[in-house]
Amino acid sequence: MELKAEELRLVAIRRRATQLAVALVTEPFSADTHEQLQSYVERDADEAQVLVREVLALPPARLRERIAELTRSKTVQGEVTA
Repeated sequence: MELKAEELRLVAIRRRATQLAVALVTEPFSADTHEQLQSYVERDADEAQVLVREVLALPPARLRERIAELTRSKTVQGEVTA
């Protein structure tokens, strides 16, 4: 099962957002956390909103079908990067 380019991008953005969230809790005042936050806002936040809206705009049946396809998939293609 291959992930579509948009799905890969959304997964990569979500991974970075999760890493940022952890950094905000564990090291909220570090320069690295500040850089991560700026990068996320400048590079990922707007695109993530667009991608999520596209996913949520799918008809419910198609969305459930795609989730089932991805859940059934036993192979994950490499590391997700963007």
